[in-house]
Amino acid sequence: MAAKKNVPENFHALYDLPTRASRGAALTARSAAHPGIERLQNDRAAVTIHLDEGTQNPVSVQASAGEALSEPTSSADAAAKGFVRDRGDLWNLESGDANTLEVEGVSTKGLPTVRMVQRVDGVEVFQGELRAAIDVNHRVLSVVGQAFAGAASSSARRSLARAKPKLGAEAAVAKAASDLLGDNYTAADFESVAPPRATDTYNYFSFRRTTNDQRTFFDRPARVKDVLFPLGAEQFVQAYYIELWPHDFPAFSYVVEADDTPDVLFRKNLTSHVKFSYRVHNTNDALLRPEDGPAPGTPHPTGVPDGFQAPTIAEKLIQVESLLPGDPWLTVGATATDGNNCFAYADLKAPNGFGAGDVPGKTSAPGIFDYTYDHTKDATDSNNLQASLVGMFFHVNWLHDRWYEAGFDEASGNAQKDNFGRGGFDGDPILAEGADFSGTDNANMSTPADGASPRMQMFTFKGVNPLPSRTSNHEALITFHEMGHYITNRLVGNASGLGNVQGGSMGEGWGDFFAICMTSQAHDNFENGVFAAGGWTDLTPTFKNNYYFSIRRYPYTADMTKNPLTFKHIAANVVLPAGAPRNPQAGGPNNEEHNAGEIWCAMLWEVFVALVAAHGHADAENRVLRYVIGGLKQTPSQPTFTQARDGILLAVAALDANDLPLVKAAFAKRGMGRNAVSPPANSTALTGVVEDFNP
Repeated sequence: MAAKKNVPENFHALYDLPTRASRGAALTARSAAHPGIERLQNDRAAVTIHLDEGTQNPVSVQASAGEALSEPTSSADAAAKGFVRDRGDLWNLESGDANTLEVEGVSTKGLPTVRMVQRVDGVEVFQGELRAAIDVNHRVLSVVGQAFAGAASSSARRSLARAKPKLGAEAAVAKAASDLLGDNYTAADFESVAPPRATDTYNYFSFRRTTNDQRTFFDRPARVKDVLFPLGAEQFVQAYYIELWPHDFPAFSYVVEADDTPDVLFRKNLTSHVKFSYRVHNTNDALLRPEDGPAPGTPHPTGVPDGFQAPTIAEKLIQVESLLPGDPWLTVGATATDGNNCFAYADLKAPNGFGAGDVPGKTSAPGIFDYTYDHTKDATDSNNLQASLVGMFFHVNWLHDRWYEAGFDEASGNAQKDNFGRGGFDGDPILAEGADFSGTDNANMSTPADGASPRMQMFTFKGVNPLPSRTSNHEALITFHEMGHYITNRLVGNASGLGNVQGGSMGEGWGDFFAICMTSQAHDNFENGVFAAGGWTDLTPTFKNNYYFSIRRYPYTADMTKNPLTFKHIAANVVLPAGAPRNPQAGGPNNEEHNAGEIWCAMLWEVFVALVAAHGHADAENRVLRYVIGGLKQTPSQPTFTQARDGILLAVAALDANDLPLVKAAFAKRGMGRNAVSPPANSTALTGVVEDFNP
């Protein structure tokens, strides 16, 4: 058996001082004066600006509620391009630099947003992306992201003028693979293969696996494109962006220098882990809302950790084409759970991906997926497997449609086999792998950039003897959490933006929030009810309060006597409050991503509860989805908690400013009021929090 490989840490050379210094791009202290910022502040009242630690330029520029950053224009893309042209000095851009920003897509769902990508002679500047929120008068309300000065300079163009990079793409893939896995790979181990579609802008390289080769192989060809990597101080490095999918190992993205002695410039784990007509567990309401799972138990019936175990419920046979008229989940005559948004199957045998021995969800009769789950049998029973695959397929499609309506459309980077010419890159439906052979008692989501399929791996939970095994395939609280990783990673930096600890932590919190919010029901006790982000699969011989805590330290609730966490509790070594029952099975430092993510979810839950009180459940859910997804569109890469909060506040101000006071108050209740201060974006200990309880 091969030795267990260590999973490397995320890395970003722009924020690594030794790397920058060695390249002559050392970070220097900047004087308080910034002409572009001062000019904007003189022209526009009450502008909120957040600066990046690596470039010391804005990553978020936001007008105050009811105001705008620009005058009305003829269209959304004209507004965005005009703002960059007129306000390029915010990022120290010369006119040539401003012209390197191209409109990549215009999202008109939810918060209207224009995405601009920086390119030099057709080559992307890595993470050179601006996203502008636009109002109905085509005024710019907010801009997040980075644009890098010097991109149009002679030195940047000179780097691209070489006939070929010094390092070939195959050698760059080998460098990344060797760094990731510890095995020795060479350029000869990889060969160019045809892209999956003629319009693909990436190149693909397949691993040449030989007989008796003991090195880790790859489940997909590496996806590669040329980029310019910014090091600040107008320095750029010609490089390759690479996505690797090693077998039985997390997927990673890399940026490797295109030089004969290449450096790794960027490394990010793309895999987010958490323990954690159709016949489905469903409320059969107007939205066909999924139940929490096969044995729903939220909110907790007693509100105290008393060992409650929810009884199982029967599935309902429902009939639906899709929640979006004209965009069916399956084509006429389909016989398997393989549609435009999702391919759901049981990945029972190696290698990863659908292959021999694997099982798709199948119709039980023409046009019908009708399987009843038998709780007296293991999750791997063939009938139970079909039932859970149908449930998982339903969950993914239901979330796709709900999120689409709230603003996560093709131009924003959602995952579809066919984008129907509406923007973004297609050919990337969700691969939902149920009962995955590669693990147990867990689940994960791997999210590459737009145009390659995200992979959700759902595992079997072994169960408590003599109970049969259970499956995460169709517990909505788990599938929804995993899908939450996909939407947040796609919307923040196109899969590269949540590499810092605060970003990863909020990724966990967003996932929990989507799970508990979107499975909540109108009759639930929102004022002080207790909600767990899991339950049915979390039962173990030593843990029977799975429906109270799930795998978190505290349940989610607006009752601070049961969940007392506030903003300061993201920081390492801050003592947790006494009094409220705490999960004895969950621990670790506050700055561990799942733990810090609890605070972010608790804040979003406060926002939702406040909206429910003001508007009722149905309207509140629609609003909070538009606000949170709109906020994600206006969250910069390597975000802080307060930057993500400000993205949400911007969306609220743009979509219904009447909700601003209650949303601000909800954040303030947990210590993130108007004067709260986040740790630095690249802090790992998350110390330096300043709480503020004033809206």
